Amino acid sequence: MKETNKYERYGFDWRGIHKDTGTTYDSRGFDKNGIHNKTKHKYDLEGYNRDGFDISGFDREGFDLLGFDKEGYNREGYNRNGFNREGVHKDTNTKFNLEGYDCYGYNEDGFNKKGIHKETQTKFDPEGYNSEGCDVRGFDRNGIHHLTWDVFDLLGLDKNGNKIAPPVEDLSKIVGAEASKTKIKKQQINLKPIKNKKIPKRKKGQEVIEKFI
Repeated sequence: MKETNKYERYGFDWRGIHKDTGTTYDSRGFDKNGIHNKTKHKYDLEGYNRDGFDISGFDREGFDLLGFDKEGYNREGYNRNGFNREGVHKDTNTKFNLEGYDCYGYNEDGFNKKGIHKETQTKFDPEGYNSEGCDVRGFDRNGIHHLTWDVFDLLGLDKNGNKIAPPVEDLSKIVGAEASKTKIKKQQINLKPIKNKKIPKRKKGQEVIEKFI
C-alpha cells in the first residue's frame, strides 16, 4: 500500500490529487502530467506551461531558464560575455574585458583573437600592420625587423627596400638569436669479435690411448 503523505515535485500524490487544492489540478489548472484543464495541452490560456515558460522558453518576465532575455541580457543587464547594452564590461567598467577585447571581440588596435582587423577584415590594419605590429615584410613602425632585430631583413634590405647590408647567412649572428647548437658526433665503438682458439679435433681412439698414458 502506497503512503498517502508523499508528494512529487509539483505537489501531487500517487493518486494525482494536489496537496493544496485537494483536486486533480493545481491552483493554476495543471494536472499531475502537466496538462491544463481548459486548453487540454501543456500550455495555459496565456501560453505558459506549469513551470512558467512559453513555447520559446521564456517566462512571464521575458527571461529563459538561464536568466537571459530574448536580446541575450540577464536581469542585471549583462549578456553572457559580461557586457551591457552600452558595451561596458561588468568586471572592468570599460569597453574591454579582462582579456582586452570589446563586446564585438576586437582589441584596442582593432584586431580579434584570430588576428583579423575589424576595418579591413584581413591580417593587416589600414596602415599595413598586423596584430603584432609588423608589415608584410616583417618591419615594425620604427623600421626594425622582427627576425634580425635591426633595420634590415635577412636579405640586407631596409624597410623601404634599400640594400644596406649583406644578406644574413648565419642566423646565429643575429642579435638576440640563440646560439647554434653544434652537433656532437657519437664516437663509434668498434667491438672486434673475440677469436676463439681452435681446439684440435681428436682422432678416433685417441681418448682411449690417453687413459693409458
